[in-house]
Parts: sequence; structure tokens; C-alpha cells
Amino acid sequence: MVAGWKRFIPHLRVLPEDLELNDDTQESSVNQDSSTEIEEQDKTVERVEVKGDADVQDLEKSSQSSEAPCKSPSNLESHPLGLQRDYPYELRDESGRKWWKYFDEYEYRLNKEYKKSRKWYEFLYPNHATQTKAERTLLYKLDVILAFYFLVLNWSKSLDTNNYTNAYVSGMQQDLHMKGNDYINTSTITNVGSIVLQLPFMYILPRFPAHIVLPVMDLGWTWFTFACYRANNLREFRGYRFIEFSFGAAYYPMSQYLLGTWYAPDEISSRVALFFAGQMLGGITSGLLQSRIFRSLNGTNGIAGWRWMFIIDSMAISLPTVIMGFFLIPGIPSKCYSLFLTDDEIRAARNRNKRTGITDGLDKRQLKPLWDRGIWKTVLFTSTFWVLVVFDTCSWNNMTAFSGSYTLWLNSNKSYSVEKVNNYSVLPACLGLAYVFFCAFGADLFRCKWGFMVFSQVMNTISCAILIKWDVSNSTKWYAFLTTYFSVAASPSLWSFINDFLRFNPQVKAVTWIAIYSISQSTYAWIPKLAWPTTDAPRFKRGYVVSIVFGTIYLLWTFVVLFFYKRNEKKHALGNGIILYNSDKGEEPPAWLETEMEERNGFYYLKE
Repeated sequence: MVAGWKRFIPHLRVLPEDLELNDDTQESSVNQDSSTEIEEQDKTVERVEVKGDADVQDLEKSSQSSEAPCKSPSNLESHPLGLQRDYPYELRDESGRKWWKYFDEYEYRLNKEYKKSRKWYEFLYPNHATQTKAERTLLYKLDVILAFYFLVLNWSKSLDTNNYTNAYVSGMQQDLHMKGNDYINTSTITNVGSIVLQLPFMYILPRFPAHIVLPVMDLGWTWFTFACYRANNLREFRGYRFIEFSFGAAYYPMSQYLLGTWYAPDEISSRVALFFAGQMLGGITSGLLQSRIFRSLNGTNGIAGWRWMFIIDSMAISLPTVIMGFFLIPGIPSKCYSLFLTDDEIRAARNRNKRTGITDGLDKRQLKPLWDRGIWKTVLFTSTFWVLVVFDTCSWNNMTAFSGSYTLWLNSNKSYSVEKVNNYSVLPACLGLAYVFFCAFGADLFRCKWGFMVFSQVMNTISCAILIKWDVSNSTKWYAFLTTYFSVAASPSLWSFINDFLRFNPQVKAVTWIAIYSISQSTYAWIPKLAWPTTDAPRFKRGYVVSIVFGTIYLLWTFVVLFFYKRNEKKHALGNGIILYNSDKGEEPPAWLETEMEERNGFYYLKE
């Protein structure tokens, strides 16, 4: 236990069973070292390095071959078949399987016992048959200390990002002498900073505690947001924004990495929705704050209204999130730094991950060097990786909502004052909150991410089609602009899919997450420059065409992802508590079912 004032500082939570495990590990290590010395002295044993496909296979099956560092000692002796004790297994005959089962997303991910133990109205806080009171409390606390923190963090980042558009139409364009495509070019330059500094996180994510890394990066973001207020020319402003977004490179991948270690597959979309709610709130409050600041502070102390926005963003909003992050980020279940979770709740989190097949972390001794050929072969030479790259790329480039086209359209109407433009600019983001929650909560409630992703993209393509035509009634145009945020509504489900694909190996997950995100975001650094040139304002026909193309591909690609997802889960069906066989093909239940398992209440359990 940590005594004195240090108990108020985040520290590694070591449970009694962790100490026993460390003792056993050290004893095993000593014995292994002694054995190695004898072998070296006798020179009777050759060292063999495993290469190539064996390495790849080891990485892909890490959930079975690698143990989490804080695993309970009672589970150290794993069953040869990978079966878990006190875990219900469903015996399933695939004979006569209906074609429409292809659309049952969780067919091989969750067994019947898991599905039936959740009442439909408990989808946010399910009470499965194997859950404890600590697990229910754990979910409540996680929503406050983790999901809510990421909501606030993303709100802060989105506020700073959207402030650029609001500042542009509130006097910055004139003060910094911006003309032509300077607006979109500046956005492109800042996105490059974010992409470049993401790459080191392939190494950082599985190795260093998030409650240190993220607040430090957030502090850098805060300082350079503040610095933007003093920019005297466009070149200086671009330099500050480039460094600012470089520090912001951490929060997207790190947030999803952490959420994927704490929440079950049918809970995470709703929590990622809270993350995106912060993004919507940033769009809402940026316009309202800029309007208020422009009216109240413009010219105060000789500082323009748009400059005051950067000062307030950094000191009053971003800086508090730095402090919050240090105390609220709990780490991962196997390496927990939380001040607010009890030992029983940490155990519940670890047991949940074991039940849902999530490997949240590895001991540093188990991590391979970042340049290890096996890691990169696993990441780059699997079809799943490229399927997800296309998926995420479409997601980035169909987002009409973040193009700034709506605000610039308002600004082109000379009957609207600067204050009105800023006030009206929040309307799509307000509705976007409803769209995101509808699709994300629906995905978890009905356990059907793909259905709500398809629906959101249908709505998005309709809005783009209207804006391509452009010569429509004013009310129809308003409808199109107010539904552009359906392009964002699919993102929580997209990231939930990626998290579930990558749950087996934390190191491969970190490298893959960053690789997918960097490739897709890098396209977002140049495609908007071609599709949304500022000189096209307010119509942006090219931009809406690009959005509808990516939105249509996104819609159709969802079914491709569903195919790969189900294929992947069928391979891991036993780990998900499902024993498969097909009597139509002459298969019978496995022989070990009689010798190793016993039936209770229609499910099979490992014998004592």
C-alpha cells in the first residue's frame, strides 16, 4: 500500500496476486538462467532463432500464448486447449445455417449464454450471469473517469480546431492578410504535423503509462494554442499551429487504445460516442464563444476578438484538461494507475477482458523491438490491415461536416453579421450530437454496428447529392447542411470494429492502429486541398462530389469489413465460448468434450 501524501498521486496498483506472480516469475527466471549457464558451459545445446511464419503465427495468437503481466496465479497453468475455468461454452451445430446469419454480426463473437444474460434495457450497464457487483460499479466509474475525460479532452481539442474557422470569419483573415487558398493550405500544414508525430506512438503506446504521456502532450498543445494569439503574420501562425497539432497527435490513437482495454465489444460504441460528443460540443461552443468574445472583448487591451479566443481556449479550457488527465486516466487493467478503482473492480476488469478475449498489455520483457520483422509482416501482409485502411480512409474523406463549407456559406450571405454567422454555425454540430448517439447507442443496443453505419452513410450521400445540385429551395439546402454530421455518426462503430479486430496483441494493436490512422489521415492532408479549395466558396461542388464518392464506398465497404470480421471471429470461436461443428459435413462434437467438459444448464464447463 502507498502511504502518506503519495496515495493522492497515481501509482501502479499492485494486487496481492501480482506479488505472488512476480515471485513465481522471478524464481522461474532464476532457474532458467541457471539452466542456460550449464548449457553454455557444456556447449551441448544450440540456440535456434525462430523466424518467418512462426514469428507471425506467434504474434497473431498472442492472446493464447502471451500472458498479461497481472494475471492471477491460479490461472498460470493454462489448459492445453486454451479453455477457461468457470466459463460457459456453447456447443453449436452449423448444420442448416441460414444465409441471413451472415448479417448477424455477433454470431461467432458472443455465445448464447452471454447474449441471454443481458436484458435489452441494460445495454449500457449489462448484468450478465457471471458479473459481480464490482463489475457494475466498475462500469459506472469508468464512464466518469475515462469516457467523460475523453469527452472533455476531445471537446477541448475540437474547440481549438473549430476556432480556426470561426477566427477566420471574425477578423483573422484581414489581420493576417490571408487570401486565395490560404485557409485550406493552413489546415493542410497543421494536419501534416499531427501525422508526423503520431508515428513514435507505435513504440510509446504499449510501453509507457498513458496518464503521463497524454497530459505531457496535452500541455504542449495548450502552450502553442496560447501562442497562436500573438501571431503577427500568416507564416508565424502556421508555425504555431503545426507544432500545436504535432502535440495533438497522441489523443486520437491513445484514447481508442485505452477504451478498447476497458470496455466489452457490445459496450464500446456508446463510449466512443462520448468521445465524438466532445467533438460535436467543440463545434457548438466554438461558434458561441467566438460570438460572445467578439461582442464583449474585441479591442479590449488592444487585442482583437479572434485573438482572445485562443487565449481563453488555452488557459481556461485546455490547461484544466492537462491536470484532469494526470489524475483520471487509469492506465490499463493489467497495469492500473487509478486512484478511484478498488482492488475488486480492477480484478473485475481483468476478468471481463479474459471473458471477452481481450489482451490489454504485455510485460516489457515480452515486447519485441519495433523494427522486428515479424511485427511488420503481421501488420502489413495481412488482408485485414488493408481492409481497415480503406475503411478508415473513407471515413476521413467523406466528412462534409468538417470542411468548413457551411460556415463559409453563411459568411457569403451579407445579410448575416459576424455574430450571426458564429451563432448559426453551431446548428449542424448540435444535431450531430443526436446523430452520433442514435447510431452508436443503436449499435450497442441491437448489437449491429454495420446496420447503423450503412444508415448513416445513406443519409450522408443524400445531403451531398442535394448540395451538388445546389440550385434547390433554401429550405432544402438548409436540410442538407443540417444533416452533414451523419458523415461522423458512423465513426464510433468504425473504431469499435478496429478495436475488436486488434484485441489479441497490444504491440501489434499499437503499430496497426497508428499505421491505419496515419495512412488514412495522410490522405486527409491533401484530398481536402484538392476538393475544398477556398476559392470555390460558397458552393464547393468538387468537395461534395468527393464526399459522396467516399461515402458510397464507405457504405459498400461496410459489408466487406463484416465479412472479414465474421471470418476472423469464426477462427476464434472457441476463445469466444463457442464449440463449432457441422454435422452436414460429417463432423461430430470434439472427443475432448466428453473427457474434459461437463454439461450444466445447457452449457459446457471445464471439469474441476
